[in-house]
Amino acid sequence: MDAHLSAVAPTWLRRVGWLVLIWTASVLALGVVAGLFRVVMNLAGLTV
Repeated sequence: MDAHLSAVAPTWLRRVGWLVLIWTASVLALGVVAGLFRVVMNLAGLTV
């Protein structure tokens, strides 16, 4: 039973790590897309 409990912790940490990694990558990708939209709109003359 102790072997099962010790195997659960790394699996849980790995899952949380992947969740954080995917969330961070998606936020960065959204920022890049927003920046590209801003550049394109600025080139089209749509400024604030």
